[in-house]
Amino acid sequence: MIIRAAKQPLLRLVGRQTGVAAAFLVLLANTAFAVLMFHEVRRADDLVVHTQQVTAALLDVRGLVRQAGSNQRTYLLTRDPQFLAIYQQAELDLPPLLEDLRSLVSDNAAQSRRATTLAAETENEAKRLAAGIAQREASPAGTMAYEDLVRSKQMTDRLADSIGPILVEERGLLQTRIGTADRRNVLTLALIAGATVLSVVVIGMMLHRTQGEARARSSELAETDAALRDSELRFRRMFEESPIGVLVAEADGERIVEANPAFCRMLGYEPHELPGRSIADIAHIDDHDLVLAHRLTTDPGDFVEVRYLTRSGVVVWARVRTTSLATANGHDAHRLCLVEDVTRQKQAEAELRQAQKMEAIGQLSGGIAHDFNNLLGVIIGNVEFLIDAVQDNPDNAELAREILSSALSGADLTRRLLAFARRQTLQPRMIDLNGYLPNHISILRRLLGESIQMTTTLAGSLWPIRVDPSQVGDALLNLAINARDAMPHGGTISIETANAHLTRDQADVEIAPGDYVTLSMTDTGIGMAPELLARVVEPFFTTKGTGAGSGLGLSMIYGFAKQSGGHLQICSELGHGTTVRLYLPRALGEEPVESVGTAAANLPQAYEAILLVDDNVEMRAVARRHLTSLGYRVSEAGSGPAALAILMSDNGFNLLFTDVVMPDGMTGFQLAAMAQKLQPALKVLFTTGYARSMPSGEPLTPYPGAMLRKPYRRHELAATVRAALAG
Repeated sequence: MIIRAAKQPLLRLVGRQTGVAAAFLVLLANTAFAVLMFHEVRRADDLVVHTQQVTAALLDVRGLVRQAGSNQRTYLLTRDPQFLAIYQQAELDLPPLLEDLRSLVSDNAAQSRRATTLAAETENEAKRLAAGIAQREASPAGTMAYEDLVRSKQMTDRLADSIGPILVEERGLLQTRIGTADRRNVLTLALIAGATVLSVVVIGMMLHRTQGEARARSSELAETDAALRDSELRFRRMFEESPIGVLVAEADGERIVEANPAFCRMLGYEPHELPGRSIADIAHIDDHDLVLAHRLTTDPGDFVEVRYLTRSGVVVWARVRTTSLATANGHDAHRLCLVEDVTRQKQAEAELRQAQKMEAIGQLSGGIAHDFNNLLGVIIGNVEFLIDAVQDNPDNAELAREILSSALSGADLTRRLLAFARRQTLQPRMIDLNGYLPNHISILRRLLGESIQMTTTLAGSLWPIRVDPSQVGDALLNLAINARDAMPHGGTISIETANAHLTRDQADVEIAPGDYVTLSMTDTGIGMAPELLARVVEPFFTTKGTGAGSGLGLSMIYGFAKQSGGHLQICSELGHGTTVRLYLPRALGEEPVESVGTAAANLPQAYEAILLVDDNVEMRAVARRHLTSLGYRVSEAGSGPAALAILMSDNGFNLLFTDVVMPDGMTGFQLAAMAQKLQPALKVLFTTGYARSMPSGEPLTPYPGAMLRKPYRRHELAATVRAALAG
């Protein structure tokens, strides 16, 4: 009714003013249509904005999912709290954003279902990421396995990619709605110029705003992609710059897919040479089965030690840990091997075992030799008396001299054993090795014969050393004889001296860092195989034929070097000769002594009183007989406490002559200290078969008195006792 009533005045107006009415009607129609089109344009614009909001929400959700996953993985690797904070903020922003998305797509049933599914998957992903953080916090000392990081990234990417279909549909709808709005805007412009201009301006502003937002979203996407590329670059740099060798092998663990530079350097290969090769091809032939058996292990904590071969054939010991790299569906795609070079550790362990073996052999040999010294001392002393007693019977005298010669040979043998065991009695002096060598080399030239050529290279400004010169001479002689025997058809022996400074890196378990003087002897003989070289300093081991050597020469030199604070180094190759290098520590603070030793003088008959202390009854009897024959008044004791009892009852002794190693809990040193408290003027002379330490480990040097080495001859006893009394 209202519409019908409104039309009648309008028709009359049109009739009265046709032209104006027509124009008005046209204008009214145009205006009405323009108003209608304006509402349609507004509606289309609202739909465009709605679609843009949905698109923006989807982009925000995808960006936050990737941001949370990327920063969670980075935190697990670096434990940097900055990445944890970014991850936690992303986790807080996701729930309200997902709620907004569900509200925006509620008018679209299909999109609403997808948004609900996306929200559920995002919640599950958040729980998985939170569980990873909790697991990392529970075991801060652990490491994140490479395959776990890859699997985590794949799950995050799969969730982010699930947003794609919704995003594609919204973008299609956006384009459709924008097209509709554009067409209606053009039509409105044709009807009403002013409305069209205004509409164009409005639409232009809206389009500009939409394009700006689209550019901003595109920039955010670019930043997200850049962050992902940075993450991948970090993992690549970890692989390339790791100091430990890393191998990626095929799923069956047999063939190499990729090797990092550290592994290539370890074995001397170029990076492009290893992919496609079998791991067994670069392993030692004896370790092939071990390598193939370990390749399928799944426990990263399980490891195996195997030998690899470098390009040049050198053996490299490695500790290998292997684990699997699985795909998203759980199938093994590759095997990851972490390879740590432990060659130097293995060498140090072998050197330590050798040192411990030599120490054990030395202790055994030294103990046996010490006991033999007492036995030989008794034999030598009694035989010397026997020789005096049978001078009128030439046959018996000759037999006695042969017994003495054999006993002295036995004493020399025990001396060599004690030298190896580092328990011989040394008489060190400061010497200039260059000044000491010429006389000995001259003797060696005559000894070795014309078929052996000798050359010497003596270093200038050679440091002084503190050693027993007689032991240096014995070492030279033994080394020269060994070199001569290694050159049955003649050859060359080169003797060289040099100063050597060993740094901490150059030293090992056998020799400490510091300054040394080296004495080297090199021959052009047949050399030695590695298995012989490993045993060459063991006592009684010899490469010569039966009866051609005692096997104690190098053992004695080795013991002398260690007892002097140095080392013996032997380098040899079968068919290329041998070099033996003696390291002797540099001596500081004193002037070198060029000549050592004095000739024993004939001693007059003595008269002083001596207290003789030795727990060995036979050795004590021999010593008493010798001292009595020299004119001394002798009292005896079998232990330290017994000797102290005698000293407390008699203060008329001039000399205490005591063994060092005795039972009853009192050593000769302890006895001497107590005795000199009782009688301060009492002189002391010690005797022992040991040198630097006793079986208990108590040191013997520096000596608190004169020392006479067992077994001793009568004239040695006479000279040493007289010197002790005179001192």
